[in-house]
Amino acid sequence: MVAVARRAAERARARGDAAAVLDATSYLPFDEGRPPLLAATRGSAADDRARAWSLLVGSAGRSGDPAGVATVLEDLLRLRNEQDPVRSAALTALTGVDPALFTDAVEPLLDRVAADAVEARDSSAATRSALGSLAVGVLREHAVTGQRDLLNWALRTLVRITGTSGSADLGRLDHALRRGQEHTVFDALRPWLEAGAERSDYGLVLALARAVGRRADAMPGLQDLLWQAVNYGEPSAARSAAALWLRAPADRDERVERLLARHPSAVALPEVRRVVTARRTDLLEAYLDGTPPRGRFLAPGTPWNLGVAGAGCWTPRQQRAVLRSVECTVADEKLPLYARTAALGQLARIPGRGADAVRAWTEDRDVVIAEAALAALAHTDRPADALPDLLARTGDDRARVAVYAARRAAVRTRPSRLAPLLAARTAPGTGKVTSRKEMVRLAADLLPRAEAAGLLADAYAQPGQHLDVRAACVAAGTPLLGDVRMWEVTEDAAGGERALRVAVLGAHPTELDPALRPRYARLIQDLCRTGDDTLAVLAHTELVAWLPWAPHAAEVLVETVTDLDRRGRWRSAAEALADAARTVPDTNRSLIRALSLLATGETADDAGADRDRPARRRIGHLARSLTLRSGTNDRQVAAVLAEAGRTLAAHRDLVPDAVALLARSLDLAGDPDTLHTGLVALAALHTGRPALAARTAQTVGRRVTGYRGAETGDPDTLLLVVARLAASGDPAEGLLAAELTVACGLRTGWTGPWRTQLRMLRQHPSDDVRDVAYAAATAEE
Repeated sequence: MVAVARRAAERARARGDAAAVLDATSYLPFDEGRPPLLAATRGSAADDRARAWSLLVGSAGRSGDPAGVATVLEDLLRLRNEQDPVRSAALTALTGVDPALFTDAVEPLLDRVAADAVEARDSSAATRSALGSLAVGVLREHAVTGQRDLLNWALRTLVRITGTSGSADLGRLDHALRRGQEHTVFDALRPWLEAGAERSDYGLVLALARAVGRRADAMPGLQDLLWQAVNYGEPSAARSAAALWLRAPADRDERVERLLARHPSAVALPEVRRVVTARRTDLLEAYLDGTPPRGRFLAPGTPWNLGVAGAGCWTPRQQRAVLRSVECTVADEKLPLYARTAALGQLARIPGRGADAVRAWTEDRDVVIAEAALAALAHTDRPADALPDLLARTGDDRARVAVYAARRAAVRTRPSRLAPLLAARTAPGTGKVTSRKEMVRLAADLLPRAEAAGLLADAYAQPGQHLDVRAACVAAGTPLLGDVRMWEVTEDAAGGERALRVAVLGAHPTELDPALRPRYARLIQDLCRTGDDTLAVLAHTELVAWLPWAPHAAEVLVETVTDLDRRGRWRSAAEALADAARTVPDTNRSLIRALSLLATGETADDAGADRDRPARRRIGHLARSLTLRSGTNDRQVAAVLAEAGRTLAAHRDLVPDAVALLARSLDLAGDPDTLHTGLVALAALHTGRPALAARTAQTVGRRVTGYRGAETGDPDTLLLVVARLAASGDPAEGLLAAELTVACGLRTGWTGPWRTQLRMLRQHPSDDVRDVAYAAATAEE
C-alpha cells in the first residue's frame, strides 16, 4: 500500500496535479504524510482546507495508532477560528475513525473540539450531526471498555448538542455485544440514567432499552427505570416507556393489570388495548360504558373508544355494552367525520349484532356516513347477507362504494346463492354500466366455470346491452373459452365493433388451455387484416405472443410491411416482425422474405415530394428495430441478424443497413478464428466506403466498452484477433483493429500488450487508422 501511494504521488507530482498528490500522501505512514497535509490545511481556499483536513483525519484513522489520533485531535484545535464548512468536513471525517482508537487521555481534546464546534456562531446542523454521530460511536464502543472519561464526554456532548441525551441512537447493541455485556453497559451508564430520571429526562433510558432489544427483559434495573418513566416521564416518553415495559411476553398480562390499576387511561395505548380485548377480557368492565378514561394517556378532548378487536371471545353482555358505546360514537355529531366513520367500521365487526346496527346508517342524510356504512357492511361477520343490499345500490349514487363492497361480500357468498344475484344485475337498466361490468367480472372470478360461461354469454346477448358491458364479457370470459358458449361470444366479438375487437386482443396465451391457443391465434391473425388501421396496430403487437402456436401467421406481417400502397400500419408490423424473428423460432424466414421482397421491389417514388424510396425506408426501419432490440450476444438473435445482414449485403445500395446488422451479430466472446473471419467479411463490404468503415468500426468498439466482460470476451483473445486484422494492411480491417484496441485498452487500463498494439497501429499504412490510434491516449499529460 505504501509503495503504491508513493508511486501515485510521484506520478501526480510529475503532471502537476496537487490534489492527487495530497490524496496519495494521505495513504503514506501518518508521521510521513502529516507535514504536507497539515500545511495544506493552511491554504487560502476554504474548499481546499476542508479537503486537506478530511485527508489528514483519514490518514490518522488508517494508521491504527491511538497516538496518531491524539496528534490529529491536537491539530483539530485550530478549527476554533475556522469557517463552519471546513469544521464540518473535518468532524465528518472524524466520525470515520475507529472509536477504539480514542482513549481517556484524549478526552480533554475531544471536549475542546466539541465545545468549539457547538459554541461557534456559524455552527451548522451538519456539524452538530457529525458530533452526535461521533459521540454515539464513542458511547457504544466504550460503554464496555470502561473508559469512564470518554463515556462521560459522549453523554455530555449529546446533552450539549440537543439539550438532552434522549435523541441518542445507540444502534443495535444486542447485535454488537456478547451475551451478558448489556449488564456491563447498564452499570457504566447507570449514573447518567439515574441522574436523568431525577429531572424527569428518560431519553437515555429509552435509547438503551431500544438498543439492547429483548435483552432488556432480563435487566431488572432497566425495567425499574422504564416503570419510573411510565409514571413520571413526559407524555411522549411515558408512552414509549410503556411499550418497552410491556414488551416481555412472559408477564405481560400481569403488567397490563398493574399499569391499568395505576393509570386507567393506559387502555388508550395499543399495546394495552390488544391485551385487554383479546386476553384479559376480565378487565373490560370498566371501559364498556363509553366514558373516556381521561388521564395521563388520554388527554381531554381526544376522541376515544375501546375498539372491538377480539370481540368474538367476549361475553354477550360485553358485546351489547360495546355496541351501545360505539353507536353513541357514531351518532355524536360533535365528533369529526373520520372518528364517526372509523366507529362505523368497528360497529360492523361486532359479532351477531354489527350487521343490523350498521345497516341502519346506510340511509343517513350525511353522504360520508351513508357510504361508510355501505362499505362496512362487507366487513360484518355475515357479509353474504349484506350482498343483496349492496347490489341494490349499484344503480344509484352510492354505486361507487357499493360495487367495491359487493366484491368483498361476494367472495364470502356461496356460488349457488351468488349466481342469481349477479345475473339479475347484468341486464340493461338494472344498474350503472360500470356496475354491470363489475358483475360480469365477479361472475367470471367467483362462479364455477360452466355457470360463469352461461351468465356471461347471456349478458353479452341481452338486447340493448351496452357495448362496454359486452366488451367486459369478452375480456372476463377468456379463461372460460373451454365452454362453447364463450367461443361463440368471442368469435362474434372478433367481427363486431372496435371495442369488442380490442377486448379480443386483450387476451394472453397463458389465460387459455394450450389446446385452445392455435384457434385463438387465428382470431388474432384475422384481426391483423382489419380495415381499421388503429386496431391493426394493436393486433400486430399482440400477434407476436401467439406466434408459437401459429408460426404461419407471421405472413400477415410480411404482407403488411411489403404492401407499399398501405401506409398507416406498416411500422407496427415491422416492429412485430422484428420481435418475432428474435423471440419465436422459425419466424426468421418471414423476416428474410420481407427484406428480400422490399430489396427487389421496384418503385417510381424517388426523392418525390410525398414519398421517397418507401421500400428502402421500410428496410431501414426493420434493420433498426432488429439492432435496437438486441442487447446481448444471444446466439439465436445473432443468427437472425447475420442472415438479415447477408440478405441486404447482396444489394449495393443497402450495404449500410447490412453492415449495421452484421456488426451487431458478431460474437465478440466466441472463438477467435470465427470472430476474425466475421470481421474480415465485414471489412470486405467497405471497399470504397471509408466513411462507412469508420462508423462501423466505432459501432464494434462501442460493443466492447458498453457491455459486460462476459459478453465481449477475453481481452487476451481479442488481442490475437486485433493483431491479425492490423497486420493485413487493409484500411477497413485496420479501422476495426484500431477501435477494438482503444476499447480494450480502456477496459484493461492500457496494460503492456495493448500499448504495444497501439504503437503498431500508429505505424499502419492507412492514414485513417493512424489517426484513430494517435487520438487515443494511454496517459494524460
